[in-house]
Amino acid sequence: MKFKLAIGDKISSTWSLRPWLVLKYFNIPFDEIKIKLGNKDTKKKILRISPSGKVPCLIYGKIKIWDSLSICEFLAEKFKNKNLWPKNNYDKIMARNLSSEMHSGFANLRKNLSMNFLKKNLKFKKNRETLTEITRAKNIIENCLKRSKGPFMFKKFSIVDAMYAPVIFRFKIYNVKLSKLLERYLKTLLNMKEIKLWLLEARKELK
Repeated sequence: MKFKLAIGDKISSTWSLRPWLVLKYFNIPFDEIKIKLGNKDTKKKILRISPSGKVPCLIYGKIKIWDSLSICEFLAEKFKNKNLWPKNNYDKIMARNLSSEMHSGFANLRKNLSMNFLKKNLKFKKNRETLTEITRAKNIIENCLKRSKGPFMFKKFSIVDAMYAPVIFRFKIYNVKLSKLLERYLKTLLNMKEIKLWLLEARKELK
């Protein structure tokens, strides 16, 4: 059976990017089901596929998984030989911790630095809560990179990089000041052929 992944607009859907990037990077074949967000019939279309009424949703036969992190966890179990999480047990635990923190936290960052992959030089409201979350996200990524020596958070690309990639892209779009280490990590992500493909297809959505 082939996987099917229902996703939203590539211009703005960061939650869709996360499992999409994991599938692409680890060469797991899948069909893409694209649902245009913001239309009158969007909710109806999504509900035909996803019980939560949200994307992304992974379909595998009769199985449906409608949460980004759950999708990644399912894939990690399904393809254990591909090492979607770090191989080292301590690193795996830490990567899961950090992925779960991104999944459930950073509400102010998401709200005040809303996503548009194709924009530049956007402004955001610099309240204390948002700045605290920005600092926390930066510290997480930096500490991982210092420990792993790069190029990814746990040396090799894994689910945790997919979880944090949209945040580092937000920092670029909103001109958040980055250390040289974070600038290098951003460049690494932007040079990934999978990210280049996502951005290329995002641009096509404007036509």
